[in-house]
Amino acid sequence: KHTNEYWRNMKDLEYYKSKVVSYTDNKYLSAYNHIVENKPMFIVEYGGGKSTFMITELLNYLDYGGKIIGYESSEYWYNQHIENGWNKYNNVKLVNVEQVEWGVRYIHPMEEVQGVDFVILDGPDLTKFIPYPITTHNLKDIVDYIGQEIPYFIDGRGGTRSFYKDLGYTTDIGDIKI
Repeated sequence: KHTNEYWRNMKDLEYYKSKVVSYTDNKYLSAYNHIVENKPMFIVEYGGGKSTFMITELLNYLDYGGKIIGYESSEYWYNQHIENGWNKYNNVKLVNVEQVEWGVRYIHPMEEVQGVDFVILDGPDLTKFIPYPITTHNLKDIVDYIGQEIPYFIDGRGGTRSFYKDLGYTTDIGDIKI
């Protein structure tokens, strides 16, 4: 049986989520719901910035000890994130991207993602590469590194979704919009 405090906390959380959703054009609703319901301890985001900031704010609100690191490959956007205050927690890192067969890969030490239990793929801007890549390989790299599949969220990116579906990955949390 739920107490009045439980329902008050749920109402506060729904209000908070509605603010987050309106601030981010509901782009990450599936990811926010996954975080609230599953409380991942370590989230890695490829294409870090405003979303990394908002997820950090959500994690701070939930106060269960979860953390996020975001990797950004564009110096322009990285500087914009700093200017807009979205790297307030210093958890967005500027890194290089390399083009590899069928896709791209953010370059960072795998040790930095040890313990990850949720991955978000929302970068980089694939239109900047020739030939046009179909995916970002970092989720595959992480799964190969830790030896098991982990839950993930892909914002749009049909080629990336197909790539991971073809690999047989089954823990895509989906993409819902309101």
